[in-house]
Amino acid sequence: MLVVDVKIQLSEEYADSNSITSSQEQTFTLVYCEADIPTTCEDWTTHHFLSLLLGTKLTAPGRLEYLHFIGTGAAVCTATYTDGSTATFTPVVIGGNNNYTTIDVSPDRFTTAGKTLASYTITAGSRHQQYDIDFRKPDCAPVLLFTNSFGCDELMYCTGLATKAPTFKRDSAYIGGKKQNYRIQETRTFKADTGPLSEDMADWFGEVMRSPYVRLVTFRNGSPNVGREIVIDDSKTEQTNALDEQPRFTFSYEYAQRNHNVVELEREGRIFDNTFDYTFN
Repeated sequence: MLVVDVKIQLSEEYADSNSITSSQEQTFTLVYCEADIPTTCEDWTTHHFLSLLLGTKLTAPGRLEYLHFIGTGAAVCTATYTDGSTATFTPVVIGGNNNYTTIDVSPDRFTTAGKTLASYTITAGSRHQQYDIDFRKPDCAPVLLFTNSFGCDELMYCTGLATKAPTFKRDSAYIGGKKQNYRIQETRTFKADTGPLSEDMADWFGEVMRSPYVRLVTFRNGSPNVGREIVIDDSKTEQTNALDEQPRFTFSYEYAQRNHNVVELEREGRIFDNTFDYTFN
C-alpha cells in the first residue's frame, strides 16, 4: 500500500495498578518512500509525481507510459505537434484508490489525425511531467517493469544491443561403463544496453538498479504481456560530467526462477532479439 492511515492509542497506568490514569490518541498518514528527499512529504507529493525522474522523459509511439500521484484530482495533457499546434486531452485513470491515482499517459492516446505528435506535458495540480517523442521509433529489448522508491510500477525501455548468453554446468560420470551427463544446470544470462540517455533519465535509471522487483514486458500484436521476474546481477552505471559524453549503461540479468529453460512464445520466429530484427527489417 502506498499510503497508510495510522491510529495509535497511548495509555498510562501505575505499575502497581491496572487502572488507567490518562490516555491519548495519535493519528497520522504514512506515505511509502525509500528515497532521501530534502523536503517535506507534503511538499513533494504536492509538486511531484511518484517518480524520481525530475526532468523530461523520452518516449516513442507504441510505448506504454504510466504516472502515479497522491490524491484523486483530475489530470490534463497538453500535446504539441510538429506544425506548432496544440491540443488538450484528459488522461485515462487506470488504477488507484481514495489516496492515490494512476493514469495512462502513453503517447498513442494523444495523437490527432493528420498531425505528428512532437511532445506532451501531463499536469495534475502543481505537478508537471514532460515527454518528448523519439521520431526514430527504436526497437526496445528488454522492456522492464520495475518497482520504484515509492512502491509504484515504472517502465524502462532499453534501445541498445541485447545479447543472450546462456551457460551450462554439466556433471558427468561413467554409469554402466558409459559416460553420461547426470545433471545439466542452465544459467540463461542476458546482457542489455540502455542506449544513449539524457542526464535526467541517466539519474533516474538508478531506480531500475536498486529495485527489488523487476519483470520483463513483451509486446505481441501491440498488446503488452508482463512476464517473468528477473534479477539484475551485474551492471556498469558509471557517469561523468564530460561535455562530449552521453550517458549509457549496460547490465546483465537472469530469470529469478530456478528453471531457466523458458519458452518465449512472444518472440516466435524471431532471430536473436527485437533489436536485430529491427535493424534488418
